[in-house]
Amino acid sequence: MTEKVTKLALASRLIVLLVQLVANGALPEHRPDVFRMPVSPDQNASWIDKIIKRCLGGLRHWDGEYYLHIAENLYSYENTLAFYPLYPVVVRHVAQAVEAMGISLSQESILLVVAVALNLWLFCESANLLFQLTQVLFNDLNKSWNAALIFCFNPATIFFTAAYSETFFAFSSLHLMLECLKPTGSFRFLRLGTALGACLVCRSNGLITLGYPLYFFGRHLLLKNKEPNTCMQLTQMTLTILGAIGILHTYYFYIYRLYCLPSISPNHPQHIVDYAVERKYLLSGQGSEGSPWCQYTLPFPYTYVQSHYWDVGFLRYYKWKQLPNFLLALPMLSFMHWHCYDYMHHTAKAVWAKLKPSGYKELIRDHTIFPFVLHAALLTLVCTFYVHIQVSTRLLASATPVFYWFAADHMPKTLAQLRLRSKAGALFVWCTTYSFVGTVLFSNNYPWT
Repeated sequence: MTEKVTKLALASRLIVLLVQLVANGALPEHRPDVFRMPVSPDQNASWIDKIIKRCLGGLRHWDGEYYLHIAENLYSYENTLAFYPLYPVVVRHVAQAVEAMGISLSQESILLVVAVALNLWLFCESANLLFQLTQVLFNDLNKSWNAALIFCFNPATIFFTAAYSETFFAFSSLHLMLECLKPTGSFRFLRLGTALGACLVCRSNGLITLGYPLYFFGRHLLLKNKEPNTCMQLTQMTLTILGAIGILHTYYFYIYRLYCLPSISPNHPQHIVDYAVERKYLLSGQGSEGSPWCQYTLPFPYTYVQSHYWDVGFLRYYKWKQLPNFLLALPMLSFMHWHCYDYMHHTAKAVWAKLKPSGYKELIRDHTIFPFVLHAALLTLVCTFYVHIQVSTRLLASATPVFYWFAADHMPKTLAQLRLRSKAGALFVWCTTYSFVGTVLFSNNYPWT
């Protein structure tokens, strides 16, 4: 089944690449006044570079420009601090290894190829992890396959191929969830800590994934019989979580040192400085005068940068001019709100019926899915009230498997049984429409989710 899922995932990515290629050549590219990665004038584009730009150029737009800029120049501008480092830093080091082989490509082309290739590989791995996770929890091959199928053609599918961190985060979080579901006494703390650390430094919402090891380890302690190594396991889990948080704070310290300490003076290339002057960006190495967050008691830049540069905050996006973006996010948000509410409602009724002092172990044992749905419900609320509403589709599609489980419940056993005038048919139309239209629009630099 692993080979079958991999073939499905790879086929879906090849379709996205093909649609992107055709759309990028057939339609005129939109040129909005947004961030573009500044490129050194000394870079000479060869004919291979031009082919790469023609074939993959549609996968670098919008946030992809930021990720590729960080991969090449690290955090040279303060507004880039909205993007966490794992994905661009991995792309940077792989690209440096490729460049060291003497391949005659410009650095810009190498970064783009590596960014897309990395996402292709991680997407196939993520599809398999989702299949395995679903099978472990539900023991239902049909549901596991349908979850993987919907993942491969999810409404935000273009962002899992473009130079975005969604695929890396999906891979890290699914890996973490699988590690947390290991049989009693079989926690692999090193792997668990690595997956957790990857979640924390991949995306800001990775901080919520701390709840998985905390919940499942606590569940393990409550359900297990007395064991002599409990103290050892508790120590190991504590060190695992502290280690992962330590990795995140190492990144925070690096950023604080870069932007808040006057003794740090990065040597920026001239084209980076020129672009900062043109766009009025704050360069790193200017000391704490230009960065108010440096004076915070806890000098973490993310909240300030999101608020200052993107106007992110509670209900700030609730404006009439944003109505099209609300309509764009409506299918995902309404789907998740309803299904999370429905699950919580039925779970509460079941718990109330069995509620007794001696029955808590049975409740914890029977409701393994509860923390996953709680996580999804929390993310849905954050998307509804806090973030730029149009990112809800890709945020939820990459951060929680619950969307795929709920969607898989509506799917027939075979695609031959699919009827358009059904819930499965509506789901099919939604996913295919968003996949196709999203790929066409994104690859030509038009706004999408």
